[in-house]
Amino acid sequence: MKYGAPEMWRKVPIVAFVACVCACGSGPPGWHERAALPAARFEAAAVALNGRIYYVGGITGINGQMATAVPVSRVDVLDPATGSWSSAPDLPVDAPKHHLAVAVLGGRLYVLGGFDGIIGRGLPTDAFRPVATTWVLEGASWRRLADQPIARGGATAQAIDGVIYVTGGSATEGVPPYADTYAYDPARDAWSARASMPTAREHVTSCLLDGTMIVLGGWVGAARTAMNSAERYDPRADRWTVLAPMPTARGGLGAAVVGTQCYAVGGEDWALPLPGTFATLEAFSLADATWRTLAPMALARHGIGVAAHAGKVFVLGGGPQQGNSYTDRVEAYTPE
Repeated sequence: MKYGAPEMWRKVPIVAFVACVCACGSGPPGWHERAALPAARFEAAAVALNGRIYYVGGITGINGQMATAVPVSRVDVLDPATGSWSSAPDLPVDAPKHHLAVAVLGGRLYVLGGFDGIIGRGLPTDAFRPVATTWVLEGASWRRLADQPIARGGATAQAIDGVIYVTGGSATEGVPPYADTYAYDPARDAWSARASMPTAREHVTSCLLDGTMIVLGGWVGAARTAMNSAERYDPRADRWTVLAPMPTARGGLGAAVVGTQCYAVGGEDWALPLPGTFATLEAFSLADATWRTLAPMALARHGIGVAAHAGKVFVLGGGPQQGNSYTDRVEAYTPE
């Protein structure tokens, strides 16, 4: 997300799709609309946990009115079986609120840094402030853990063999991004440095395939140059390898795994004219190291929350145009 974009919000053309609102069975392959978010927002994070999908934090406001943008502390919980929404405890005051790195380990939700604050409203105090705090949701309350070695937002995280790995991101938007990788060990409540990612970038996403972390896309530099990089981290060897790039370069995308496929969806590119967002869905197979382009979402958007549940890829919220825009749309993709 980048602020300073034209404030006129434009609806994105919607391609034909089969609508299925609220609870659905396994359903036919393809995209289906699900129960809308209780509150439209973007740059929130989504995870599947204990049969539910948690939608955490984000930014909200009135489309086209940048001055209304505010960070969001709320955590909404979707029951995919019924299409009903409920609430989990809000993020703590000292926690990051958007551009979060999140992971699930041992039946718990971890938030591992991100941003607070807002940029682009024309106020001297406006800024994205990186937050290094780490939190875990335990039942009805959040507990603070050891701070990260660096404060950053727009990073990505995966839990592998009892340890959570965080990589990428930046200190704020438009500055040189990080390649640093750190591992958080909940058993010791401690962080340790690991091998850096080959390509420093922010607004990245990742998948967990075969015990390794696949980091996709992102931006680089003040121009927010979109990347199609795909790089794989093996924590056992503490080694990165470069994979076949994504067919479509983009930042602000999301990804999730169903079966043996990593599905990369949505995103934005500031080199494109408005709306500058993608409905694109591309799937990567580690077995043959190839990408496939699949049917797009109904609504192009970036800053989305993406999670896999019951063999489907859920895409929640996001921004339909570059920068400051919001939707409450939720779509789910069922692979063929």
